[in-house]
Amino acid sequence: MSLTHSFDVVVIGAGPAGENAAVTAAYFGKSVAVVERAPVLGGAAVNTGTVPSKTLRETALALSGLRTRELHGVDLSLRRSATVEDFLRHERAVKATEREQTRRLLERYGVRVFHGTGRFADPHTVAVAGPDGEAARLRGDAVVVAIGSAPVRPPGIPFEHPRVHDSDELVDIYRLPASLAVVGAGVIGSEYACMFAALGVPTTLIDGRDVLLPFLDPDVSAALKAAMEQLGVRFVWNERVAACDAPAEGDAPIRLLLSGGRAVEADQVLVCAGRVSRTADLDPAAAGLQVAEKGRLAVNAHY
Repeated sequence: MSLTHSFDVVVIGAGPAGENAAVTAAYFGKSVAVVERAPVLGGAAVNTGTVPSKTLRETALALSGLRTRELHGVDLSLRRSATVEDFLRHERAVKATEREQTRRLLERYGVRVFHGTGRFADPHTVAVAGPDGEAARLRGDAVVVAIGSAPVRPPGIPFEHPRVHDSDELVDIYRLPASLAVVGAGVIGSEYACMFAALGVPTTLIDGRDVLLPFLDPDVSAALKAAMEQLGVRFVWNERVAACDAPAEGDAPIRLLLSGGRAVEADQVLVCAGRVSRTADLDPAAAGLQVAEKGRLAVNAHY
């Protein structure tokens, strides 16, 4: 039997948006509950997205010596092989600090945290299934949906393979790649391509378009492309991945067959095909909500 708890505000998701919504409501005297499906707080921004990627970028620059090369003619680049622990140690420490700061902030404002998967039972009730089998029902005068997004996983890509990753999984790699193929030259794909190229990893960036980040000013896009090529990134334009042949065992290269008939081989593959909201997991119809393209909730002129 589920226990029912009543709050002024129930927030689904403990990422930056959910944290700010909860703390702001609590600051104005509201009783607030936060539902978080992950065992840790902070959402994708802290655990798999913004914070890890930016920390890894700075770590890559430090380990590669990129910022100090040719300083007064002295080569200060890294002269030993960087291990995966070298690469991820600082990232893990920063994540732990950010998670703890989020926990303390919610605790300071009296926000109650429920860990588990939340689904709408009706427009004002969220049913929470906890990881230990416990269940709760949270009644809220207002419910804030702040669940963020997850990487798109195109069909036909064997993400179960230990050397094929989406952008969330990449922060848990067990070894640095001998070579890397990045599928998708958007913001995330371009950022990770630069990181690994800076570490000396041969990196190929594959995209179905023929312009890097076309939302940028053309001169900026061209300058960024030139800088990435100087860093060692190899671009493959106007191609999409038609098939991915990943060996079940051993360290043989993964083979990507492209739409034009050519193939690209790499030790590891990173797929950056955009992101999509997981709103379908909330049973939005139970709350009278409609889901639009890419999992976005349909709204009216007022919200």
